[in-house]
Amino acid sequence: MPRYDQAWCDQIVADAGGAHDKSDEQMRVLYIVTDTEEGKVAFHLDFDANGATLTGVTAGKLPRGEKADITVTLKESVFVEIGEGTRSRDAAFMRGDLKIEGAYNRWLDGLVPLFETESWTTAWSAASAA
Repeated sequence: MPRYDQAWCDQIVADAGGAHDKSDEQMRVLYIVTDTEEGKVAFHLDFDANGATLTGVTAGKLPRGEKADITVTLKESVFVEIGEGTRSRDAAFMRGDLKIEGAYNRWLDGLVPLFETESWTTAWSAASAA
């Protein structure tokens, strides 16, 4: 199972094609993964304002006072199944096993297609197997 530490987050960045310089405007996606060996864990991905370019992945909760544009909550088993490709994000969402809060339209229109690209499929697969 994944470790969800900063080294793990850095590996996502490397597998997804590397981070790019942060712009003034960003989109932040907070993942909350439940039912792990450590209990509930969190990590967040920062993208440019369009959601097309990854600017960083950080282990842990958001800094005090900062908010995510999108919060994704799922059990670790679902995270692993999505990463392995044995379950789709859509199926997990429709069954209520993957919850999206916030800018759902940005998730659906921008991030889901991005996460289905070859580099992101590789990154999620490696992350779920770590």
